[in-house]
Amino acid sequence: MAFDPRPFALLVYCSAAASVATPPAPQAWTDVRGARAPRHTTGTHDLLPAGGGTWNPLGPPGGDVAVVAASPSTPSIVLAGTAPAGGPGGSLYRSTDAGAHWMPVPSLIGNSVHDVAWSSDGRVYAATQDGVWSSDDAGSTWTQRDLGIDPQLDATFSLAVDGATVWVGVSAATGFQGVNLMRSLDRGMSWQDRTPPHAAPLNGTAIALDPAHPGTVVAGFRGDFGTGEVWTSVDGGDHWDDRSGGLPGTPVNALHYDGTRLLVGGGMNFGSQYFGLYASTDLGQSWAPLHDASWPLPIVTAIAVDPADAQTIVVATDGTGVHRTRDGGAHWEIGIGGSGSLAAQSVRWAAPASDALLVGTSALGVFRSADADAPLVAASDGISEFNLVSIAGNPHDPAEVAVAFQGNNIGGVMSSTDGGAHWTLEALPPTRYSKVAWSPSGVLYAISSGPTTTAPEGLYRREADASWIGLGPDQGPLYESDLAALAFSEADPDLILLGGSDFGVAGNAGTLWRSADAGQTWDKQYIGDEGLFVSDIEIVRDGGDEVMLAPYTGYFSPDQGGVLRSADGGATWAPVLERSTWVQRPHVCASSADPQVFYLGIATGWVTGTLMRSDDAGASWVPTGWNGAPVADIACDPTDGDTLYIAQGAGARVARSTDAGLTFTPFASGLDAAGAPAELATVRADADARLLLATNKGSYVATLVVGDAIFADGFE
Repeated sequence: MAFDPRPFALLVYCSAAASVATPPAPQAWTDVRGARAPRHTTGTHDLLPAGGGTWNPLGPPGGDVAVVAASPSTPSIVLAGTAPAGGPGGSLYRSTDAGAHWMPVPSLIGNSVHDVAWSSDGRVYAATQDGVWSSDDAGSTWTQRDLGIDPQLDATFSLAVDGATVWVGVSAATGFQGVNLMRSLDRGMSWQDRTPPHAAPLNGTAIALDPAHPGTVVAGFRGDFGTGEVWTSVDGGDHWDDRSGGLPGTPVNALHYDGTRLLVGGGMNFGSQYFGLYASTDLGQSWAPLHDASWPLPIVTAIAVDPADAQTIVVATDGTGVHRTRDGGAHWEIGIGGSGSLAAQSVRWAAPASDALLVGTSALGVFRSADADAPLVAASDGISEFNLVSIAGNPHDPAEVAVAFQGNNIGGVMSSTDGGAHWTLEALPPTRYSKVAWSPSGVLYAISSGPTTTAPEGLYRREADASWIGLGPDQGPLYESDLAALAFSEADPDLILLGGSDFGVAGNAGTLWRSADAGQTWDKQYIGDEGLFVSDIEIVRDGGDEVMLAPYTGYFSPDQGGVLRSADGGATWAPVLERSTWVQRPHVCASSADPQVFYLGIATGWVTGTLMRSDDAGASWVPTGWNGAPVADIACDPTDGDTLYIAQGAGARVARSTDAGLTFTPFASGLDAAGAPAELATVRADADARLLLATNKGSYVATLVVGDAIFADGFE
C-alpha cells in the first residue's frame, strides 16, 4: 500500500447556467528541481464522518502554521492559523497559556487562516480563505465581515490595522478576482476597493502602515507562480506609485514600515525565484539589499523588528529557519535557536518589550523561544493538522510507528517507539517524503520526493546509530525520479523494489526500479508509457517472492490505469489488467489466508470507486461486486482472510468488509476530526495486530481482534 502524490488531473468546473468563467480547482505545480508553488486558496472539501470501528489518535502534533500572534494586552493568549501547503482546509487554534497547549476555534475549523492582526481597540482580525473575520473576546468567538465581493472569490492573505481602519489583501483567485486590496474605515462594517492599477490581478500578500501617518500605506503583491510588486500611497489609496523598480520582481511576502525605513522580503522556493530582504529610506524610490552571502536561501516569509531597537531585525525564511541582525543588516546570525532546517512562515515577538519569539512553520507547527538567545522549542500540543502521506509499523514491535509528512517544499519522517505517546523527528534532509516502510528485518526506510535544492530524491535507510544514508536511484542533479512505491523481498533480504515515474528532463514514463544489493546499485527494470505512475508494489508471499504486482495510474487514453505483473522477481514486467476507463490511485493488498488472493482498490471517478479480486496471484482479475466512493487505499486484515479495509475519498473515512469485498460498512468511529485519508497499513507481531491510518490531519490506530483477545497497548 502506497501513497500516490500526484493530484487527479486538473478539474475545470462548468455550468450551463453560468454567465462567467469559473476558476479551476487547485493543482500542484512542480519545477525541475522538485520545488512546488503554493496552492491556490479558493475553497475546500471535507469528508463526511461516519460511525463504526474504534480509532484513537496517534499524533504527532503539528501542521502548516501560516501565522502565530500573541495578544499585545494579554500575551498568554496566542492565536495560530493553519493553511495546508498555503491552501484551503486549515483552522484557527487558540492558546491561553502562551502556546503550551492549543484548542481549535470551532467557528473557524476547516477555514485556513493566513494572517492575524490585533487592534489597539481590543478587536482582533483574521484573514482567511473565507474573507475577514473579527473577534471582540480575544479570539474565543468570531464574526465574518462581508467584503462586498463574490463570496466564492473572497480569500484573504494579509492585514494591517490602525484603530478603526482595517486594510486587507485579497486573493487574485488565479486571475478571476481583480479586487486585491481593500480598506474599511469602520472596523470592518463596510469596505472599499483600494487596489493599485497593476496590469493584472495579483495576490495581496503584505501591507504596512506608517504609524505616525496612517494615510501612508505600502502594499505588496505576488502572482501564483511568480511576479512581485510593491506599491505606495500617501493618501489612503486614492493614488499609487509603483515602487517595484530595483527589486527582484519575484513574489513579495512581507513588509515592515516604521515611518522611516521600509523593509520588504519575498521569494518563492519554486523555479529559483529568490528575493531576500531589501530596505528603503525614501518610501521605495530606491532599494538596498540587506541579505548577504551568508544566507543559504534568500526567501523571506515574514519580518519582525524590535520595537525598542530598530537595528534588531528578525526574518523568517522558507527552509533555512529564522535569521537575525542586531546591526541593521551589516551582520547576520543564521538559523538562530537551532531553527536552521525549519520552513518558517511567521515570526513575531511573544509579548511587548520581550525578546522571546513565536515562530510558525510549515509542517512542524509552532515554535517558541524563552528569550533572545534561547533555543526555539516545539509548542504545538493540540494542533492536529500534520499533513501525513504515509504510515508504517515495525513488524517486530507494532508500538514502533513511523510517519512521512509533507509541507509545500519541506517534509520529513517522525517516529515513535511508544505507540504515539512521544515522537522524534528523524535526522533526514528536510525534503518532502512520499513513503515510509519497515523491511522484514525491522530497518526503517523512507522515499524522498524533493526538492533537490535540499537533497537528492530517492530511497533513504536508517542506520543502527540513527543516522540516515541515501541509496538512490539518482538520475541527475535535477528532480528526475518521482517515487512513492516500495517493497522488500522476504526470501532475499538484499532485494528492494521502487515504483513511480520519471520526471522533468528524464521524461514522464511510469517506472519500476530494482536493486539486488540492498540499494547499492539500481536498475530501471520497467519503463512504461508517458503519463503512467506506479502507485503500489506487492509481492506474492509464497516462499519464493518471484511473483510481484504493481498497480499504476494512467493519465492518458486509451491506457488509464491497471496492474503490471512480474514472474521473475521484478526483472521483467507486463500488464495483466489494462483499463480504458478512469483509474486513479490503485492499491493492492494480499489476503492473509491465501497468498494467491489479492484485492485491488481504485478510484474510477471523482465520486466513484470499485474493488477487484484475483485468485491466481494477479494473473487475472474480476470485480468483487462492490461499487462506492473513491478508494484512496486498501488493507487486508492480517488476522482474517475475508476482512478488508478501505480508505475512502467520500463518506466514512474508513470502511470494512467481512465478506471478501462484496459489501462494506463504516469503520470510522473516532475519525470525526481526521482529515482526508492518505494511507492504510496493517502491522502484526504475534497476537498484537493493528490498523494504522495516515491523513492530512494526523494519524490514527485501531486495534484488531486476534482470536478472542484485543491487544490495545494503551489505545483503548
